[in-house]
Amino acid sequence: MEAKMKICFFIFALILSSEVFPADTVSVKYFPLKAGNTWYYKTTSSPIPFPPVFHKDYIEKDTSINGITYFKFYKYYSLSFIRIDSVNGNLLAYSPGNGCGSYANDKIIDSLASSPGNQITCIYENIQTRRCVSTGTQNVFGIISDTKDFDHYGLFVATITYAKNFGVIGYCSGDPPPCTAFTNLIGCRIDGIVYGDTNLTSIEQFGNPIPEYFSLKQNFPNPFNPLTIINYQLAINNVVSLKVYDALGIEVVTLVNEKQDPGRYSVEFSGEGLPSGIYFYKLEAGDFTETKRMVLLK
Repeated sequence: MEAKMKICFFIFALILSSEVFPADTVSVKYFPLKAGNTWYYKTTSSPIPFPPVFHKDYIEKDTSINGITYFKFYKYYSLSFIRIDSVNGNLLAYSPGNGCGSYANDKIIDSLASSPGNQITCIYENIQTRRCVSTGTQNVFGIISDTKDFDHYGLFVATITYAKNFGVIGYCSGDPPPCTAFTNLIGCRIDGIVYGDTNLTSIEQFGNPIPEYFSLKQNFPNPFNPLTIINYQLAINNVVSLKVYDALGIEVVTLVNEKQDPGRYSVEFSGEGLPSGIYFYKLEAGDFTETKRMVLLK
């Protein structure tokens, strides 16, 4: 009996001594991920004072990819699937087979657990390095919130400020540097609570200003597995067809077949159930036709 008790005690002590990685419950608050969360921004420019542009970013829903929960995030005419690594506080974007650091399928947007001076290297959206430059506090809609500032360097430069419990409250960018576009949070809906100005009727340019020309963009990510995003824009009202074909020219799926207003659009395509290989997607809108190639890699 005594021998059994010693064995049990040894096993219990071994469990207690095992290395445990607790979740980072602080860093995740710097970018609150929840379906329905929405951020409203105003962008101004300098030194040339173009008219201000208003837009919103929002999380549509959460979804499971390879058993991992991501959030479908629309950001100023682009669409990505993002998550936060709750162990180390990294804000990540899904990029199958093309990750960085220890991630095979994720790009690091920012490391929200960073202290000033910490820097990571990860090529994503034409940015190569991300460096935490300062921490502090700001008054965000009457609430004093902890903040972190990051500098991004690559083909253009950007400075981004995250506020605890609010997400991105401001950023500026320039190509080439210094910053020439300045974006600030004017309102948001976080966990069902509304802050600031979210009244769309007061916004002159919001969400989908009319493009000057038709365009079909390269899908992202590419190669992909199993999800990718196809972006396109329409200059005038048209009946729109967007179809996907396999390498033999056989139609796989019709993604869009309807009349659409001028503007910018994002469509999600899933290769679930399809074999790896080359596929083509074709956009037809009136006299405009364009086809692009994409690769499904499993």
